[in-house]
Amino acid sequence: MDSNEGWVFIPGLALLLTLGAAVGTAIARDYSSRRDARIRTVVLVWALTGVHFTLVVVAAAWSTWHFSLVGPLAFGGGVVLMGVGAAICLGAVHAFRSLRRLNLLNHTRLVTEGVYRWSRNPQIIGWTLVLLGLGLVRRSAMVLFLALLCWVGYRLHMPTEEEHLQRIFWESYEAYRRRTHRYFGRPGGVGENAGNGGAAEQAHAPDGRSLTHRGRG
Repeated sequence: MDSNEGWVFIPGLALLLTLGAAVGTAIARDYSSRRDARIRTVVLVWALTGVHFTLVVVAAAWSTWHFSLVGPLAFGGGVVLMGVGAAICLGAVHAFRSLRRLNLLNHTRLVTEGVYRWSRNPQIIGWTLVLLGLGLVRRSAMVLFLALLCWVGYRLHMPTEEEHLQRIFWESYEAYRRRTHRYFGRPGGVGENAGNGGAAEQAHAPDGRSLTHRGRG
């Protein structure tokens, strides 16, 4: 497909961004007053996922915004990234062990086992690697751009999700966050809070009590 024809993706990208904003607003609203997401919010999430997936498939099939790269290098590197990413995604799905939990409808248990020992967000890391790999295999800058949009959108959502888990599981989640990297790292290693060089941090329980801990440096 000619690179100029990439402009046919504009309506799809506009719909993707609109749905992304709607999903972000819906999840923030639900989490402010409920333990789990509403069904209509889950439907919005799946609609967003469907639109994004469709754009990825079309962009890959057409090699939209094709770029030059040594064939074996692009294909080999892409396949490796896709394989690693797929393994991480499957590990994340397996750790949830519940379709309701996977779809934001069940927050009765904090998932910390399996691949979640290595990362607090393995699902977005895995899916981004799959998209990056596919973009390399097909040498499509549009697929790489869609991977970037996916990462940015999820990154914007992370604070809402983390604050929600903090309210529900408070001390358990705080301990998990201290020992597990947001993206990827050795289990039991230095988590996100260690970035403050050991300075005291304050966490608040749902009943208003404060928990003081020190980051591990």
